[in-house]
Amino acid sequence: MTLRRALPGLFAALALSACAGGPPDAPLPDEAVGAPASAFTLSPGTPVDGNLRLTLRRGQPSASGMLATNGQNLPVTVTGLSAQGGGARVDLRGQVYGLPQGERSFPGTYNIVTDGTGGMTELTGGLRLGNENLVLIVMEPPREGEVLTVAQGGMVARLGR
Repeated sequence: MTLRRALPGLFAALALSACAGGPPDAPLPDEAVGAPASAFTLSPGTPVDGNLRLTLRRGQPSASGMLATNGQNLPVTVTGLSAQGGGARVDLRGQVYGLPQGERSFPGTYNIVTDGTGGMTELTGGLRLGNENLVLIVMEPPREGEVLTVAQGGMVARLGR
C-alpha cells in the first residue's frame, strides 16, 4: 500500500477519534451560578472601598449618583432600584466593599444578598446588594416610611450617565 492510498484512511481515523471525546459537560444547576451569600460576609473592621450616593426620582426609570473611590468621584447610573413611599425624590447612601480591580469591578447586576435577616444587614438595617465580581453595596436604610425594592432581575449599575 502506498502512502498516497493510506493518507485518506489515516485522516478519516484521526477525525473520527477527535470526535469521540464523549458527551459535553452538563450545565451547572441554577443554584450553582453566582456567588454564595457567604462570599459577601463582612468581618469587623473590613475597610470601605467606596461610598455611593444615589438619587431616585418618582416616575424615572433610572437613578443617578456618584461613586467615591480611590480619590475619584465617578458618575453612576442604576436601573432596577426603586423606593416605595416618601416624596418625589429619595436620596440614598451606601458603602461599597470589594473593589479589587477599582472601578472596573463595580458595573454589573446586583441582587439581594441575604444574611439570615431577609437581606437586611445587622450593621445598619439597610439593603445588601452583591454583584458577580463579589462587590457588595450596603445601602443605608431610607427615611422612615420609605421602602427600597429591587427588580426581579436585579439592580443594574453602570459607570457614566
